[in-house]
Amino acid sequence: MDNKIQYLNQIIEIIDTKVTVFKKNKNTMHSTGYAAEKQVLTRTIEDAIKLAEEVRPVPYSLINDLKSLIKQL
Repeated sequence: MDNKIQYLNQIIEIIDTKVTVFKKNKNTMHSTGYAAEKQVLTRTIEDAIKLAEEVRPVPYSLINDLKSLIKQL
């Protein structure tokens, strides 16, 4: 398996875990912590999108899912 695909899979796992925790706790988070965590998650998702665009064949459905996830944060 291509290293980029392995790395992308690992990033997706991390994003999934972190977003689940973030969504669960966002109503009780202090505004500063909320903003910082959202920024980190958004940047991580954007990095995953950039990496996914380098994979061949390009996983367009994954990229679209990641873009939707950013909007849901």
